[in-house]
Amino acid sequence: MGTTFEKEYSLSTGWKIFLYTVIVAMVVGGVYLAYVSIADKSWWLVLIGIGLIMLGLYLYLELQASKIIISNNGIKRVGYFSSRELLINDIKGYETVQGKRISIRPVDKSNKAIVLSDYSYFADGSEILQWVALNCKDLDAEQEQKGIEEIKNDESYGYSSEERLAELKKLKRFCSYFNYGGIGLCFWLFIHPAPYDYAVLAGTIWPLVVMFVFYLKRDVVTLNSADNKKQAVYPSLSTALILPPLGLLIRVLADFKLMHLTEMLLPAFSVIAVLGVVFLGIIMSSKEKARSNKMTWLSAAAFVLLYGFTAPVIINCKFDYSVPKEYKAQVLSQRVSTGKHTSYDLTLSKWGPKESEETEVSKSLYYQVKVGDTVYVNLKPGLFKMPWYYVSK
Repeated sequence: MGTTFEKEYSLSTGWKIFLYTVIVAMVVGGVYLAYVSIADKSWWLVLIGIGLIMLGLYLYLELQASKIIISNNGIKRVGYFSSRELLINDIKGYETVQGKRISIRPVDKSNKAIVLSDYSYFADGSEILQWVALNCKDLDAEQEQKGIEEIKNDESYGYSSEERLAELKKLKRFCSYFNYGGIGLCFWLFIHPAPYDYAVLAGTIWPLVVMFVFYLKRDVVTLNSADNKKQAVYPSLSTALILPPLGLLIRVLADFKLMHLTEMLLPAFSVIAVLGVVFLGIIMSSKEKARSNKMTWLSAAAFVLLYGFTAPVIINCKFDYSVPKEYKAQVLSQRVSTGKHTSYDLTLSKWGPKESEETEVSKSLYYQVKVGDTVYVNLKPGLFKMPWYYVSK
């Protein structure tokens, strides 16, 4: 008989101190918010205060009970409201999500997995990771190997196994250049799009180039994400295709103001229809492996929607070189909104066809004016007949 082994792990002292501090702050803040809000009869703030108190109590109970137990027989994750245990014979294997979260999968799919998203916060957490590696099959490695075996038997990559693996390596390097270009373009558009015309033009053209490359390589290149280890083996152009339109979306939201948002629907749906038909033709003309790949379809759909709602607005506004019609408006109030995005807003008096409303402006313009000042609203017809405007001093 082998020796019986069992060890219990709890959160490290440092994390306990930090979490207890957070819990105390939540409860005290919730009590204070509820007390002040009752006096002001702001009942929705009272609910937020009570919610903070309840969340603090929940976290306290979970913190008190939270532990991981490993033994010769299996692993157990203990919490205050629920506990899960898997015996070694009932474990299919483990997966790693985003390099940190470990998910231990059961053989029987009706059972729930044990997710160790916080194992590194436990004292001697490396021992937990060692136990998992020694006692559970690495499902990520298994999926990756299946992908490699598929490629070895796929004639699209070459005539022999060695030639196919060499072609795979070359294609991955080829796709990485396009993906890095897509990442760089997204940052260029987001952080500092200067020269502006070149930045938006590159962001508009780049995805179409990637789309053409995907058409040429459609039998050997995918639009998969890297989450699925088996699919991640295949070269992918999803990053190069989707990130630049995300950068364009940021520029549309930050830089251009359409008179009526409904006027963008016809150009947007026209672009979506055209790109949708093109992508449908590309994917349907590829091999069965690509046609049956859900992630390729989802990535194509995400690109078509993003590009359809951003590229027409960018081209309509940025490449509209007509002379603007100028209107005077008075600054009625000013407001700075902070959060994930800081916006600088001016409430302007009625001008031309527009009623008085709040309008976001640049930071530099915001601090050049004060309430009562006059600003100029420049209205332009738009290249695609989507009227738009901007505010100047």
